[in-house]
Formats: sequence, structure tokens, C-alpha cells
Amino acid sequence: MLEPPPDVSDADVLEVVRAHWEPRADAVEHLPVGWGAHHWRVDVAGEPTLFATLDPPLPRHTPASLEAAYASAAALDLDFVWPSLPHAAGGLTVPVGRRTASVTGWLDGERPRASVAELPDLLARLHACPAPATARTWRTELDPDLPALLRDLLQHEWTGPLGPAARTLLVEHLTQVGGWVREHARLLDLADPAAYVVTHGEPHVRNQWLARGRTWLIDWESLVLAPRERDLATLVHEGRDVPHDREMVRLVRLFDLEWRLSEIWSFAQWLQGPHAGDADDRTALGGLTHELSRPHFGGG
Repeated sequence: MLEPPPDVSDADVLEVVRAHWEPRADAVEHLPVGWGAHHWRVDVAGEPTLFATLDPPLPRHTPASLEAAYASAAALDLDFVWPSLPHAAGGLTVPVGRRTASVTGWLDGERPRASVAELPDLLARLHACPAPATARTWRTELDPDLPALLRDLLQHEWTGPLGPAARTLLVEHLTQVGGWVREHARLLDLADPAAYVVTHGEPHVRNQWLARGRTWLIDWESLVLAPRERDLATLVHEGRDVPHDREMVRLVRLFDLEWRLSEIWSFAQWLQGPHAGDADDRTALGGLTHELSRPHFGGG
């Protein structure tokens, strides 16, 4: 997130890190990076040492699912995984109010300007890994009654600075959203649990990191066992030369719809509620606009 959380201070984060991970920590700084979660650099004696994250409560990221995902990533025997670190009690997450805290080691580096050439190879290695015992199995988080939920949301006041613009967008696209939800329901039948593999979930360029002479995949909060197309959708959208067959195309379409519809619901709830019109709110409106108007893989 770009803005610090209103209900958690830097001092709160420092206290959590000291109590559970690094008692020598002496400073933290909120970093306006990423989206969805809040992040801090954690220093020891003036040197960046840890990267702390507070994940918000979301249907797809519960405290239990985050613990399972981070534990599973840490168990992978892969040299491109930058995992979360265990805390003093042995787990990888701790509750902070309604949010969930975790940390990784600090990794000096930079995000690539474009998705790395070796991403298909990294994903192939990931998908070939034995499933960690802690890994959860993917299931859709999408409510089949999403159109009705959105119609109900539209009956409320949208009084925040960006609310009227968001409401107008949603009204204009509501019929199309209903069609996407019906298509998503049809495609769900193609997902065969017997063929599920370890997936990252969001291996796009924003979760790639160049450091120590190699590419790392970061942000493992979405790891689950799922069709490999959950990750291959990223390659397809990047225009990579991925072998296509009918089933693969349809499963990519499924996960494209899964992401799109989940984002629409999340952004709609956000912008209907109280907000100040800050950088995060403007990003949310941009996200809603994008997901309502962009093309899907496969057309339509």
C-alpha cells in the first residue's frame, strides 16, 4: 500500500518485530510498495535487516491460509524462493489486530523493468516440486451470487470522493459482469484436483526481484495446489510462447476471470465505503476501471 495504515503505527510494528522475530531491531520505515498489504523496512544498528509485512483480512488471505502459504514456500527446495522467516514460537505469522504479520530477510536488489526471460523455467521447476504437507488446495473464492451482491451494494450511498465515479462505472458494466460470472461457473468443472501442482498464484513482474546475481520470486502469500494454468496465465498475458491446447486456454480463461471478478468485488466494496481520496483510493479506482474494461485472454 502507498499510504501507512491508519490504525497501526511504526512503533506498533517495531514492537511486534522485536517481540517475535528480532529483539535487536531499533527502527522501522513504512515503504510505499506493493498493493494490498503494508510493508516496512526493519533496521538493526542502522542496517536494513528484515522486510515486515502486514496482510489485511481478505477472503483469499485469512490468517490460516497465510500461515499455510508461507510455511509451504519455506519448505520448497528451490533456489529462487525468498521465504518468510519463522518467529520465536516456530510459526511464520502472528496476528496484529485484524491483520497478519510476517517477515522475510532484507534482500538488496531491484524489480526488473520487464518480466524476466527465465520465468517459464522457474515456473516449470516450481510445478514439478513435491507438494509440501502444509500446502492448501485451491478452491474458488468467488461467490456465484456476485451480480446480486453488486446490485445490493449499488443501493447504498457512495459518498466518498471517488464513490460516484466508481458507482457509475459499475452500473455501466453490471450486465457484462453477470456474463463473466456465469462463464466462470461453467469453467470451474474443468479443474481436476488430480492434476494440481504447487503454484505461486501471482508470478508477474511485480513479484520478481533481481538480487545476488539471480532472479527471485517473492510474495508467496497466494501459494496453493492448483492447475498449473493459474501461473501460466501470467505467461500467456505476457505474450510468451506457451504451448496451447483447448483445455489449457479454457483454464487460463478461468483464472483470468477468477482474478478479475475478485478484484471488481474488492474495489467496489472499498470505494462504496468511507475513503479520503488518497493515493491508495485513486489506485483502487484505477484498478476497478481496468478490470471492468480490459480484454480477457480468449476474447469476449
